[in-house]
Amino acid sequence: MKEEIAMQTGEEAGAHASKLTLGTVQLGIPYGIRNRDGMPSEEDSLALLQEAWDGGVRSYDTASVYGQSETILGKFFDGKSPLLTTKIKIHPEPGATPSTLERAIRGEIESSLKRLNRSSVPIVMLHNTDAMESHGAAVTAAFRAAVREGLIGQAGISVAHNGEDEYRMLERYLRDDAFGAIQLPMNVFDHRPLAGGRFRALATSGKTLFLRSVFLQGLLYMNEEEVPDKLREARKPIAELRGLSERYGVPVAQMAVSFVRDMDGVHSLVIGAETIPQVRGNIALIGGPPLPDELREEILVRFRDVPEKVITPHLWN
Repeated sequence: MKEEIAMQTGEEAGAHASKLTLGTVQLGIPYGIRNRDGMPSEEDSLALLQEAWDGGVRSYDTASVYGQSETILGKFFDGKSPLLTTKIKIHPEPGATPSTLERAIRGEIESSLKRLNRSSVPIVMLHNTDAMESHGAAVTAAFRAAVREGLIGQAGISVAHNGEDEYRMLERYLRDDAFGAIQLPMNVFDHRPLAGGRFRALATSGKTLFLRSVFLQGLLYMNEEEVPDKLREARKPIAELRGLSERYGVPVAQMAVSFVRDMDGVHSLVIGAETIPQVRGNIALIGGPPLPDELREEILVRFRDVPEKVITPHLWN
């Protein structure tokens, strides 16, 4: 079954987003530093999606580079109307013209639509922000055209690494009304988007705001002794996080979720799962209590200078 959608504003898409967005990278490729279960089978993936849907999750995140994830979602959501977000990567040549870029972006979107079994999709985000450095204006125009043609309801940008150089390069595009949805990493260790009022500006912009990397790809679940040597710098903040958990009587997982969930302007948290118990656990966490004000403030102070290597997963290898 094909599904038609109209262009959406940020407020409209945000209103339809469940507070939990199920991240589905795990359904297409092995993912996460603490992943012990590998990639689920297609049968298990469909059962996992059913569990999330039955639990009230209406928002789902995928990408063209997530293996079979889009195809599995296309099978499961035949006849259903979720808020789907997918992401595309483009790699323009240095001399690429605007028309070449528009054809490339349209081709990527159409390939995702075919896998998702849809004629349009609510949100499509640019997955590799480096393309904006030399081709930002042309990429923006191409996404505007995709919205105008009804291929997508809303265009978006997925911030890659939270680095200062990336935000400086993206600043004008994050403000541009061509991009109605923004996704960025944020967690108890990584507060970089809060610097200079950047997060506040996004949160009050009327855009749909998704936060991911809530558990820092599973690192926050680890004990100090589980942390590999290549991330030895993470052992101290992890020990301090567990100390806060014990002192305040708040489980680390709940601390991680509530810290970002309750920030003003956040519409949804993108959290993945490999198993049905993880889905159930994440649904429970998303409905959990807020943090005491003193704990929130202590997190902001204590973890404001966590080493960049610890909070930037692409630097782990």
